[in-house]
Amino acid sequence: MSLSVDKVLRKAQSLMKAGELAEAEELYKQVIFKFPKNKKAIQGYQKLKAGITSKVSSKSEPTHEQIQELIDLYNYGQFEKILKKVKPLIVVFPKAAVLHNVQGVSNAALQIFDAAIESYKKAIIIKPDYDEAYNNMGNALKDNAQLDAAINSYKKAIKINPDYADAYRNMGTALQDKGELDAAIDSYKKAIENKSDYADAYSNMGTVLMEQGHQDAAIEFYNKALIINPGFADAHYNMGIVLQDKGELDAALNSYNQALKIQPDHAEAHNGLGIVLKDKGELNAAIASFKQAITIKPNYNEAIHVLASLTGETTNSAPREYVEKLFDAYASKFENSLVEKLGYQVPKIITEMIIKRHPNKALGSVLDLGCGTGIAGLELKQFSQNLEGIDLSNSMLEQARTKDVYDKLIHGDIVEHLTEAELDFDYFISTDVFIYVGELSDVFRLIKSRNNRQGKLVFSTEHTEGKDFYLEKSGRYSHSKNYIDCLCIKYGYQLAHFEKIKLRKEKSGFLIGGLYLLEFDPAE
Repeated sequence: MSLSVDKVLRKAQSLMKAGELAEAEELYKQVIFKFPKNKKAIQGYQKLKAGITSKVSSKSEPTHEQIQELIDLYNYGQFEKILKKVKPLIVVFPKAAVLHNVQGVSNAALQIFDAAIESYKKAIIIKPDYDEAYNNMGNALKDNAQLDAAINSYKKAIKINPDYADAYRNMGTALQDKGELDAAIDSYKKAIENKSDYADAYSNMGTVLMEQGHQDAAIEFYNKALIINPGFADAHYNMGIVLQDKGELDAALNSYNQALKIQPDHAEAHNGLGIVLKDKGELNAAIASFKQAITIKPNYNEAIHVLASLTGETTNSAPREYVEKLFDAYASKFENSLVEKLGYQVPKIITEMIIKRHPNKALGSVLDLGCGTGIAGLELKQFSQNLEGIDLSNSMLEQARTKDVYDKLIHGDIVEHLTEAELDFDYFISTDVFIYVGELSDVFRLIKSRNNRQGKLVFSTEHTEGKDFYLEKSGRYSHSKNYIDCLCIKYGYQLAHFEKIKLRKEKSGFLIGGLYLLEFDPAE
């Protein structure tokens, strides 16, 4: 702009007075674009727009160059710069739906989801058939944990454009997050039908199949994704997970290394590599991998937890996300593995012990803490007037629902539930759950202080002869009888029964556990 800003603005004012509105508008736009905070230009432009007539310029969209600049910034991850540049453009071109969409995408990338959603809504008001804005709004809603709203937004995008492969794929991820795995598969299939070389959709399909326990089918889809895109780090990583799950440790090791060759800062692949190395007994190498994962991702709780178990550090509890992820992945094969292969009999042993104390076989109201797939529920239901279960893993709860033995099932954290729920139970049962909770003070305190009736707490532990509780190299906790005795004294429980039992097969022998029955009166 050869003239000074002030001269340009004065000229714009003169043109506006002369009724040459289109020319005046163009000058205001030029100033605002280069100097977005110039108040005189903004005020002049707004005044012009307030009295605008048919003589105004018909130009209502930004130029190709202006849009391309925003795209280039997006490709370089310069989202804050985009927001600074797009704001004055929206002042100049308020009816340009594409600008509102760009603003939404940038806010979403910065995790400012509410602002992103509002921008998408504005884009859709301007352009009701804007399929891309509906898809993008679905992504923002999904990332903001509004899964039902996200799915609805994807459906609107697909209604406008039935061939929209990205919308089908994104809807699949939302359905997967909801635990609606069959529906997710159908959505991924639609994505692939409309885009046969869609590597992301093939990989996502593999992940769902893995969650369902279809390991070989999952591998097939990961391979399809990698044929399309050999440099797909996440597909190599996911392949490593399923191969590790199958016990093919060397193949899993190769997949994780392939992922890291492509993406050296892939924290999850470093963590997966560490787990495989730990399982192979290569502990020093495993420790190095976990440390690398934590360097890349300092708040990586799973890696922190497993590293602590290898270095002799005992933390208070396994991270929630670690336990949830572990059992979501394990749910489909949990019972076959634990009961059939490892000879797990703890629920049966606990039930037999309880029944001996109740000749009339009436247990009253029972809360199954960490109910899992409902193995204990099958044993206890016939003797319980009311049986409720709570578990951290949605996938485990889905398995429990199929047994139809619980009067109520809750998805949540045990300590949070004990803190918030109305507790009115005769028995609290916990089979092999405290192996992921080292410090049990909160559990003992909450049950004793918040339960409304005289009750009993029955649970199993992995047993140690040490003083306290200990984080084993397995990533699970063992507890001593001395530790439980101290908690009983502190919180007012009476130890009615203790015995050492065989929990399950572990390597060449049986893992020894402790079986406890504690009695307590409601707090005064």
